[in-house]
Amino acid sequence: MATASIIISIVALILSGIVAWKNYLAPFKLSLDSGSPRLEPCPVKLIGGREVIRFAVVLPLHFVNMGTHDGSIKDIVLTVRSRENAWLFYPGFYCKYSVSTESTLGRKLAEDPSNEPFYPIHLQGKQTLYKPIVFFPVSNNKRFPLGDNPLLPGKYGFQIKTLQAGKEDYEVKLSFHITLSEETTIKFGSPASPVYFIPCIDEVQDKRQML
Repeated sequence: MATASIIISIVALILSGIVAWKNYLAPFKLSLDSGSPRLEPCPVKLIGGREVIRFAVVLPLHFVNMGTHDGSIKDIVLTVRSRENAWLFYPGFYCKYSVSTESTLGRKLAEDPSNEPFYPIHLQGKQTLYKPIVFFPVSNNKRFPLGDNPLLPGKYGFQIKTLQAGKEDYEVKLSFHITLSEETTIKFGSPASPVYFIPCIDEVQDKRQML
């Protein structure tokens, strides 16, 4: 009987510790998810004055703090890789994410009062935050040259990294893929009819095909 009581007490103590950890002691832990990216043509001038068409990316991001302690995200960057290239994107604005045919970029981006320049994100314990962010390609990074080739069809890998306050290095928080068709890349390269494109994430599309 005494042994059983001791075991029960130990189990109760362990369970109390687990509950206390989850409810009061768990450190800041970021979980990140995204809906389908919205891609918009983005002309970029290279050294020498030549212009190439790449894309800017609007990501509808959900930030979730899985811990109970507050924490801050100082920066968030996006890398996009294809068979031929690897591009780096910096966050520009918090903006709207919609299926409107109006371009998010250009003068409208600065004119819309609801758009805000990027700033660090602070999350309280167990908080969830929805923030669409527009990312722009970086043209002067030697590790991620934009190249001068036209935008090509194929599979593109997206990887999102965040820099947490108090940490030295960026951490990968989300990865997914999209596929661009030849028709889409041709439209992107046509200055006469700017378009946007919201592709389904490949991993989601694969799951749907299994239903």
